[in-house]
Amino acid sequence: MITALYLLMQYSMPKYAGRMPFLVLLFIFDWLILKNIGSLLNKFGSHIKRFFSVLWWFPLAVLLLFLLGTAVFPLQSMGKFWRIYLPGIALMAYIAKVIMLIPLLPVFFLQIKAFVKDFFFRKKSETSGKLFLFFRRMGLFIGGLAFAGLLIGSTIWVYKFKVHTVTLKIEELPDALEGLKIVQLSDLHLGSWMSAAPLQRAIDKVNALNPDIVVFTGDMVNYSSAEVKGFESFLAQVKAPLGVYAILGNHDYGDYTSWKTPQEKDENLNVLIDFYKSIGWKLLQNTTEVISIDSARLLIAGVENWSATPRFKRYGDLAKTMEGVEYGDFNILLSHDPTHWDAEVLENYPRFDLTLSGHTHGMQMGIEAFGMKWSPARYMYKHWAGLTIQGNRDGRDNYLYVNRGLGHIAYPGRVGILPEITLITLRKAN
Repeated sequence: MITALYLLMQYSMPKYAGRMPFLVLLFIFDWLILKNIGSLLNKFGSHIKRFFSVLWWFPLAVLLLFLLGTAVFPLQSMGKFWRIYLPGIALMAYIAKVIMLIPLLPVFFLQIKAFVKDFFFRKKSETSGKLFLFFRRMGLFIGGLAFAGLLIGSTIWVYKFKVHTVTLKIEELPDALEGLKIVQLSDLHLGSWMSAAPLQRAIDKVNALNPDIVVFTGDMVNYSSAEVKGFESFLAQVKAPLGVYAILGNHDYGDYTSWKTPQEKDENLNVLIDFYKSIGWKLLQNTTEVISIDSARLLIAGVENWSATPRFKRYGDLAKTMEGVEYGDFNILLSHDPTHWDAEVLENYPRFDLTLSGHTHGMQMGIEAFGMKWSPARYMYKHWAGLTIQGNRDGRDNYLYVNRGLGHIAYPGRVGILPEITLITLRKAN
């Protein structure tokens, strides 16, 4: 069936035919695991076996329909449930299956060893028994546990907003900036919110912090600016006496959607720019803002998306942003991708005291408890969450803070890495 679909797509939609080999790999993956744990169901009746088989193959069927569907219907035209939760459930199932695979690795190893012995040396090896049974049961148990955790993450933890409080002690901080409160939000991904009700709770938390400045470090949407519809009145409630400032993230440009013409893509971005105006947030697109607070000057620079990773397009131009600009007494850079800090900012623009980024989401899963801090994101990003301090050649400290994001994408949930609101307070070092 998959071969027939591949040939059909190769003929009718060659652009999307490359998705089929990926599904074939998933089919082989599913079949290998089911072959090993299927024997655990022998003591159950045929109805239980059929029910389990349906559940087992359901995620692959969902992915097949979803990937074929997106070849015909643009993502932004799909209903939220179909766009968010169907692929989300499939992703949760495959994460659980990968975890299930870990205890099964010794079983696979012994099966391969037995096959080699039988094939080359004609020696039969036992591939069943209590040890194999233990590994199979363990795989099924931890896989089920992982899926249960992912379900909780998508229903409870996904909107369990956490305020991270950070105090920066700055030498030679002007008295006028003492106690200045900056709230950072990032990665809202409005296309992944089923409703604005949870967002209202987050906004109430933000306003209760009484920030002097609010900044948003990119990724307002997932694929299309149409996703902002219905959220205007909520985000317009975010207020700060010194202003609300924002930048664009890699998802905001519409690069992950197919557009009929370049003009249509440009119009999509213009809709988002107008949205920022309508909610009263100042969008910085390779531009700066100087805020005078008594006798002190606070500089906020906002650069468009700039990544050291080739898979993300680079729109930012920090040289253009800072051309003819005079630094202030304290200087903040808003840059969506934290790889920018190491790749360019530290070396060429050391006068930026604080760089604020997002983008990583902390991979939306990991461990931050009992003194432990780990996420799969650490294998992709050197700085994936929280505060980093590094001295520069001028003898000043440079700070990078990576926000874990308020929204979510792909996996519609959070496990261990909760959605974040950041409160940063400036203090003068003693």
